Amino acid sequence: MLLKLVDGEQVIIRTRAHHRALLPAAINLLVTIALMSFLLGYISRGTQPEFIQHYSHLGSFLIWTGGLLTLAFGTVKPLIIWLNRYTFLTTERIVQKNLIGAAQAAVVPLGLTTQVELRQSQMQSVAGSGDIQIVHGAHGTFQRTTLREMPDAEHFNTLIGEQLAEYRRRQQAGAYAAQQAYAARQAQMASRGDVHGASFGGRGGY
Repeated sequence: MLLKLVDGEQVIIRTRAHHRALLPAAINLLVTIALMSFLLGYISRGTQPEFIQHYSHLGSFLIWTGGLLTLAFGTVKPLIIWLNRYTFLTTERIVQKNLIGAAQAAVVPLGLTTQVELRQSQMQSVAGSGDIQIVHGAHGTFQRTTLREMPDAEHFNTLIGEQLAEYRRRQQAGAYAAQQAYAARQAQMASRGDVHGASFGGRGGY
């Protein structure tokens, strides 16, 4: 299971970051391939000086090594991170966690959430993505958690607002039910005290 749920908790939405988050990785891929192709073609020309031709095999090795390392860290790694990272909105919390590997989970309970704000650049607005900033905390200590490049960000932001309102409604209903139960117990205890008092008084008169 991607996310272990508590009793009564339900997943409202599960998503990855918008594919726009892979734009830097795609640019890195194109630039690296273009640069490698240019350098490999450059050192393999027959018109190059004898020194360059003599060490062309070493130069090719260095170009391939540097290029593959750049692709590994600049393209493959961000792609794996994107595939591995999920964002969950449940009836109780907002969670970002990895499917495989170290947990590195970011958990924001709805009960501690005080503010949710959608932020979009012009390019994000065109793509439908956006960053959702969440302010949360308690006892005067607050922090900000940002969900970056969320897909269909406006809808996601609306869902968070709806679940936050529903969570608060459930909490208020639970608190009201607890107050009613407490009042009922107090009334029952008071009623029992009156009965005992009346019985005691009757015996005393007799």
